[in-house]
Amino acid sequence: MKILIVSPYFHPEGGGLERYAYQMARKLSRSNDVTVVCMTKKESKTERVGKIKVYRLKPLFILSNTPVSLIFVIKLAQMIKKGEFDLIIAHTPVPFAADVASLLAKIFGIKIKIVYHTVGLKKGNTVLDIVGRVYSYTLEKLTLRNCEIISVSEKVWEYLKSRGYNSRIIIPEISEDLRDIKLDRNIKRENAILFVGQLSRYHRFKNLDMLIEVFARVSKEFPDWKLWIVGDGDLREYYEDLVRKLNLKDKVKFFGNVENPEDLAEIYSRAKILVLPSSFESFGMVVLEALHFRISVVVNKNVGAVDRLILPRKNGFIFDTRSELLIILTKLLDNPKIVRKMMFRKNL
Repeated sequence: MKILIVSPYFHPEGGGLERYAYQMARKLSRSNDVTVVCMTKKESKTERVGKIKVYRLKPLFILSNTPVSLIFVIKLAQMIKKGEFDLIIAHTPVPFAADVASLLAKIFGIKIKIVYHTVGLKKGNTVLDIVGRVYSYTLEKLTLRNCEIISVSEKVWEYLKSRGYNSRIIIPEISEDLRDIKLDRNIKRENAILFVGQLSRYHRFKNLDMLIEVFARVSKEFPDWKLWIVGDGDLREYYEDLVRKLNLKDKVKFFGNVENPEDLAEIYSRAKILVLPSSFESFGMVVLEALHFRISVVVNKNVGAVDRLILPRKNGFIFDTRSELLIILTKLLDNPKIVRKMMFRKNL
């Protein structure tokens, strides 16, 4: 088959949605001709990523992490109009890209599948939350109408079901780029707590500031521990300022974006604990990656991967409040045997 994948951004740009899209594209490209059309915060270009042809188009502007581009619409319309594709797969609920793809698919009579990645569009900003709610009950309804919908987790499935949409679940898998890396088994673990995620204002729900503040408290009792932060975004300076104000400059390391899979795998393999404090996540791919590299995980109960991946006190801990996170981290840092035991469990 000839398959066209439409995504707001595409790996290595973006976060979990884009990594899922890349993983899906790579798997499909083994036996199909796969093309990706997306937008980019960098310069427009066309490239090959393995067997996948990728068109990256610079948007006209970006609103609340949503890229908007007339060139994207024109390019997509030209490609679909030619009738070369048997199937379109569009990733959402980031507005615009999937909406354009769905409209064009219906105009030109091409089958489309929608992959839905999150539980609503709540960003924690009053204006943006209102806009997201209006979008969900207007344009998004047209996009999802008469489409096969794929949910990335049980929580997303439940959310869509509550809105009257039927979907099937395809759970993310760890990418082959990470899974197939062979690392030195004797690599030394360090007393490091790891956070992996975007540092943008539209990802405040990841609660990195809360983690930094909690770490500031536990580090007084356990001064030999470090906090490693992987990711980048327009709030990085804000988080760096917070680190300085809390006198943690020598204990917190910002890695920035780590695009090389081998470098990311090494970071996972050197850390001892991953913390994902997000108020919500549709799945939480970093939890799956951390478990693959045998890291103890501490995860907010609202992360979609919790029920499927976490066995409390066996491979991780689940928390609800800031005080619970503080208690759990204190317990783990004070009991290295618990952390070590989790590292020797079998992979999922």
